[in-house]
Amino acid sequence: MVKEEETLLFIIDLGRLLDDYRKCPYESVKKSIYEDILLIGCVIHPDHDEIPLGRSEE
Repeated sequence: MVKEEETLLFIIDLGRLLDDYRKCPYESVKKSIYEDILLIGCVIHPDHDEIPLGRSEE
């Protein structure tokens, strides 16, 4: 179980990753960033079943 303070750190990192994803010109790097975004999303909200794991087209 993730503590509330840890969740805040993950949310900050998620914001940075989203910004990096938006600015990144390289599709291969964007794919890696997207996978990291999904992983952090799973940590923040582990019971959420609608996270599209393995989909990097977005």
